[in-house]
Amino acid sequence: MKVNPSRLAILLLAAGQGNRLGNVPKALLKKEGIPLIQRFWQEASSLNAIESISVLGFYADEIKPLAKQYSRVVINQQAEEGHASSVRLGLESLHTNFDLLLIALVDQPRMTQASLELLIDALEGQGDEIDALVPLCQGQRGNPIVMRRRAVLEILNTPVQTPRQWLDQHSKRVCFYETQQDAFIADVDTLDDINREGLELI
Repeated sequence: MKVNPSRLAILLLAAGQGNRLGNVPKALLKKEGIPLIQRFWQEASSLNAIESISVLGFYADEIKPLAKQYSRVVINQQAEEGHASSVRLGLESLHTNFDLLLIALVDQPRMTQASLELLIDALEGQGDEIDALVPLCQGQRGNPIVMRRRAVLEILNTPVQTPRQWLDQHSKRVCFYETQQDAFIADVDTLDDINREGLELI
């Protein structure tokens, strides 16, 4: 990370139902004995974010005690409406004068401090015409994504718009950052994924 990094905000999405896992809260799946939501915030702690938010929905009562140790918690009361409603709520909950926003998913067990720093530094190294960065691995879009403040404000000023819609509509302002780090595309949706990542069910 740079000596004088941009002011960073972090939004972690952890509101899903996990229905393909048999309705298991992904945030509480454990890797090496540590719940995924705790692992993420521990890896992100050295980024010195000025604002950290966890968006919860399904299983909020079980996840909140852990999430609030590391972040401000907002709860999506309409979590059944899906990912878009959670990310929109998270954006609307931001309060600080951040420069960059990192939007992450809780079910990426290989994510590390170095992975997060790579994306942030990569966007900071782009010219002013680039307002967002998306990792690209093996031809797949990955996560987290990083956005400059002005892009986030544009989304917030457009009713019901989401970051994915903004990215699709402003491709010339997006850096698709090619990397061999499969941490950006390794997520947990099925029992096979749990076994592949060596995770423990609650």
